[in-house]
Amino acid sequence: RRRQRGSLSRERGEGKQEEPWMRHRPRGDPRWALAAFLTLAALAAGLSPPTAEPPARRGRWGGSGGAPGPGMDPARLRDALVASAEEAQEFIGTACPRVQTPSALEFLRDYVAPNRPCVITGAISHWPAMHKWQGEGGDAYLSEKFGQRKVKVNATPDGRGDAVLDGKYFVLPEERDMTFREFLAGMRAGPDVLYLSHQNDNLRDQLGGLLLGDVDASLPFADQALGVQPDAVNLWVGPAAAVTTLHKDHYENLYAVVRGRKLFTLYPPTSLPLLYPARYTPRQYRKAEGGGWDLVAPCGCNEGAFGGEAGGGGSHEWIGADPQNPDLGAHPLFGRARAVEVAVSPGEVLYLPAMWYHQVRQDDDTFAVNYWYDMSYDSRYVHNRLIADLMGLAAAGR
Repeated sequence: RRRQRGSLSRERGEGKQEEPWMRHRPRGDPRWALAAFLTLAALAAGLSPPTAEPPARRGRWGGSGGAPGPGMDPARLRDALVASAEEAQEFIGTACPRVQTPSALEFLRDYVAPNRPCVITGAISHWPAMHKWQGEGGDAYLSEKFGQRKVKVNATPDGRGDAVLDGKYFVLPEERDMTFREFLAGMRAGPDVLYLSHQNDNLRDQLGGLLLGDVDASLPFADQALGVQPDAVNLWVGPAAAVTTLHKDHYENLYAVVRGRKLFTLYPPTSLPLLYPARYTPRQYRKAEGGGWDLVAPCGCNEGAFGGEAGGGGSHEWIGADPQNPDLGAHPLFGRARAVEVAVSPGEVLYLPAMWYHQVRQDDDTFAVNYWYDMSYDSRYVHNRLIADLMGLAAAGR
């Protein structure tokens, strides 16, 4: 429900009138939320506010101008970051509109520029895959088309690859090479959870573009709006047990579901102070000879060689909170995070903006294709890096 103007101020005891600086904010626009977020956090750190900032708002956070000094209170900065994340959620909301295939201009203006997710209908209804890939007949068709083609498959004991385990490890799935026909049989037979989810342009690379007659090489409205062709086109095939845990990507993501249903849990970038990013020791699943699973250093390497978002000592940054099984004892602030829940059905395309945090599940065997377009490294990227850096300062107590 859209809030009446001034309701947020009244709830926080700041008077009955909305503050002048808030009157003309664009509703549901994450760009405005980012600007407000950074202003409030900067005030808490003791930085001078913009000249348009009202004195009442300066006094609220105790900012008196000047550079941050030794008197900056890390607890106050943390509180400001949390308060700003909650306020940003009020502006952004939890809606994810469904729209008929937009023009390039509409897509750029209404969703890409304001960094807002949406579900697009009608964009892939012409794909041959929408009827050729369905049911047992679809399995037979795909097996006939490229059943002997070798693919890389992720294997885990519980479907959670690239996930935090026991609060201290970031665990990668075991990688297996097999034919696509072997993968389909193994995905249904168990007990290991197999997921075709390699994000390396696998539809064009591993599968040699053999499916490009069934799906389009790109989405024309997105090509025009973003001004580039996709960096990668990926095929995703997995069972209901497969889960992609909460994370973000530096790509504009157009995710098209062909068969089954995908369930996305989304959080805007400004929710980061509520999501508990942390560094974990990297490990990788390896199937033991006796049938159990071991944890080993990734790729047989020492931890210091681990790539991706690895940091000092070979640690890897990931989100600790789990939307489906929240541990509010360990992550109490996560209870304040407001998710955007989205179900994407066959024939629909989710626009997932760059840097939005997302967890992905499915409620049945699901076949999907996604297009990754390189994001623009503009002020939004800088703003989000600043949020993370401010969180680091608060955590370090500096």
